[in-house]
Amino acid sequence: MLKIINSGCNGKMGQVVQAMCAADPDVTIVAGFGTHQTALEYPVFTNPANFTGEADVVIDFSSPKALDGLLSFCLDRKLPVVIATTGFSPEQLAQIEEASNVIPVFRSANMSLGVNVLRHLVQEAARALGEDFDVEIVERHHRMKADSPSGTALMLYDSVK
Repeated sequence: MLKIINSGCNGKMGQVVQAMCAADPDVTIVAGFGTHQTALEYPVFTNPANFTGEADVVIDFSSPKALDGLLSFCLDRKLPVVIATTGFSPEQLAQIEEASNVIPVFRSANMSLGVNVLRHLVQEAARALGEDFDVEIVERHHRMKADSPSGTALMLYDSVK
């Protein structure tokens, strides 16, 4: 049985992770990390260091503010981490890169299959069009969007460089 820590369990994507894990009999969430303790089917910790149980991986859909505690926890435990949070500063991206030299880190600005296919298509189009073409990315979001430009827009931009 795969034991997961759901970092960002109080958020929308944390709830999606919870639902997906609940639907898979080979996966269990052993703890959540969040901004506040909530009544869930597993214990929730506002400070990752307070979790003393065992886990196989952390799945993180939290906030850039949570990175220091999360990386410290994962590095101390030699625990792999999937980071799907966006909006990191260049310094935080460097921290993630450093951590990846010690522990397995998978980071993506968007976990959607459709967006990742789009990213591949954008790379192919940029290669075929060459440097003479001017590429512009326009995005629209609801007014509650936390980071702008979005991690997805930045990921697509990086695909055309």
